[in-house]
Amino acid sequence: MHNTTFDYTISFEKDVEFYPDAIELAKIVFSVLCVMFTMAISLKYHVGEGTKKYRKNFVLFALITLITVQYYQLWFALLTVPVDFPATARRWDCLKSSKGGKVAWGNSQTHSTNPCFCHVNATCSLSNGQVFNVTVQDKAGYNASETSDVCILDPDATCSFKNNDIERLLESAPQRDCNAARGAMCSPGQPCTPCEWSRKEEFGDRWSRCSMCNSNNDGKCDFVPGVGPYCYKSASSREVVPCTKCCTEKVIEYDTDGFCF
Repeated sequence: MHNTTFDYTISFEKDVEFYPDAIELAKIVFSVLCVMFTMAISLKYHVGEGTKKYRKNFVLFALITLITVQYYQLWFALLTVPVDFPATARRWDCLKSSKGGKVAWGNSQTHSTNPCFCHVNATCSLSNGQVFNVTVQDKAGYNASETSDVCILDPDATCSFKNNDIERLLESAPQRDCNAARGAMCSPGQPCTPCEWSRKEEFGDRWSRCSMCNSNNDGKCDFVPGVGPYCYKSASSREVVPCTKCCTEKVIEYDTDGFCF
């Protein structure tokens, strides 16, 4: 018996969060009544009130109005993601977004670089054929053959550790907070996971790196009330708060075998 996991990618671009309540229902009813009243007045001046033609036309336009409203509601229903949608379903607009500080799909800027790329004790192979072992990580002033700086600056450089290739970019980062067909915004209804490294242990497997904090990426979230980005206040609560930092510090940890993670 084989376990098969399907990875869905949803192509639609529009994010719809529609929560009907008494006010929304009242708005719909009022709009329909206004349309019906306007239609009745228009028919009165065109065919005369109380005639057989008036009644037939009124019923016809009333049916057209009801059908239009039904199709309008059906359109919203089609764009609304069911709560039991597969967790592996991801929308393109979410993958391509940088919501909450995550790395956007296809982004190859320096703040999208994997912090573990060419880490200490890794082997760097430059595009000019030069190969060396990294002994110092990202410290200006050292000889180029001793630091990972030159490897990161060379777009065609590759890196490995114990015969395992190290990915240059954070390959899974674009999927952050995109599971279950979530939208392209860290909204109150679909908050994001905090980016700070200090929250890693709190959120466990739900946490992953955002784009890397550096001189070109200060991590400002530019929060807008009612719009976002919103983040979970804690891992054990559904309460949301404004996201305070939209990048992850360049913290590097190693396991007992020397592999960076």
